[in-house]
Amino acid sequence: MERFLKYSSHLGGIINPGSMDIYVAKLFASRYIFILCGLVATLQMLDLLSESDNILAGEGAVYTDLWRYVTLRTPTLLSLFSPFVALLSAIMCLAGLNVHSEIIIMKTAGWSAFRIITPMIMVSLLIGALHFVFTETVTIGAKAELRNWKENKYATDLPPAPDTVYDTWVNDGNNLIKAESASRNGSILLLDKVTQYIRDKDLRITSLIKADFAVYRDGKWTMFEVREFDIRTLKVTPMENLVWETGILPERFIALALKPDQVNLQRLRTAITQLKKEGHNTAGFETMLYQKFVSPLSTLLMPLLAGLAAFGLHRGGGLFARIALTGAMGFGYFVINNLFVALGQYGAVPPLVGAWLPFLLFFLTGLSFILLTEE
Repeated sequence: MERFLKYSSHLGGIINPGSMDIYVAKLFASRYIFILCGLVATLQMLDLLSESDNILAGEGAVYTDLWRYVTLRTPTLLSLFSPFVALLSAIMCLAGLNVHSEIIIMKTAGWSAFRIITPMIMVSLLIGALHFVFTETVTIGAKAELRNWKENKYATDLPPAPDTVYDTWVNDGNNLIKAESASRNGSILLLDKVTQYIRDKDLRITSLIKADFAVYRDGKWTMFEVREFDIRTLKVTPMENLVWETGILPERFIALALKPDQVNLQRLRTAITQLKKEGHNTAGFETMLYQKFVSPLSTLLMPLLAGLAAFGLHRGGGLFARIALTGAMGFGYFVINNLFVALGQYGAVPPLVGAWLPFLLFFLTGLSFILLTEE
C-alpha cells in the first residue's frame, strides 16, 4: 500500500487522477521493459548457442561474427515477442494492483474498469507505434541480411543479396514469357531458362523461342544461346545471341521475389500493384500487408485481456486460476491469429478477414468482459 500512497493524494477520499495515471503507466512500462529485455536476452543466448558452431565454421569467420549474429537476430526477436510481453506485463501489473487492494481503492474512488486500464492502453499505443516504426526501419533489413548470410553458410565479405524468384510468368502483349528463375543484383537482372510463347491475335501459340539465359543491362535485354521452334513446321532453328525487343521492365519479373516480412510497406504495396497487373494471385502479399498493422496493434488488446486478472477477484476468488485463464486467452489469440494469417495467404479466406478477424474477435471479447465487470 505504501507504493500506492506515493502516487496518490487523499483529499476527502478522492484520488489524484494525474498521479494515479502516472503510477499505473510506470508499473506497466517498467514491467514491459524488464520482461522484454529478460526474455529476448534468454532466447538470444539459447539461439546463439545453437548456431555458434555454424557461424564459426563459415569461410573467413572470426569471433566477432558472433556479435554480428546477435545484432541481426535481436531485432526480429524484439518485434516478434513485443505483443506477448505486453500481455505478461499487463497481467503482472493488474494482478499486483489487485493483490495490494489498490483496485478496490480506485473503484471506491469512483473509477471504472475502463478508467483503471486507460493508462496501460495509452502506453500500449505508444509501444505499438514504436513497434511499427522499429519493424519497418530496422527489423526488415536485419532479417533480410541474416537470411542471406545464413544461406551462404555464414561466409564473410558477402556482396548484397540479390532478389531471386523462381518459375515466374510475365505477359508481353499477346505473348507469354516464362523464366525458371530471375535474379537481380543492382541494376542487372538475369533470367535463367527463358521461354517465349509467341501467340497470334487469337492467342494461339505459333512458335516457341528458348534461351539458356537473358540479361537486362544498360536499359536493354539480350538473350543468349537462342533456339526457335516453329509449331507448324516442327522445325528447330538455332539462332545467335539475340537482342530482345520488348518493353518488359525488370521489376515485372522480380516482384514475386519479395519476402513480405523483409520489405517495407511501400515496396510491398508496389509489388502487389505490379503482380495484380500481371494477373498473379496476391492473397499472400495482401494478408501480410494488413498484418504489418495488426501485429503492432495487438499490443492494445493485452490490457483488455488482462482485465480478468484484476477485476472480479473479490467476487470469484482464485487469483492464480484467473491469471492462468488470462494467459491462455492471450496465447489463444496468437495461435488463432497465425492460423487465420495462413488461411489468408492460401486464399481460403479473404486477406482482410485473415488478417483482421482474430484481432476484432478478441478485442470484442476483452471489451465484453470489462463491460460485464461494470454491471
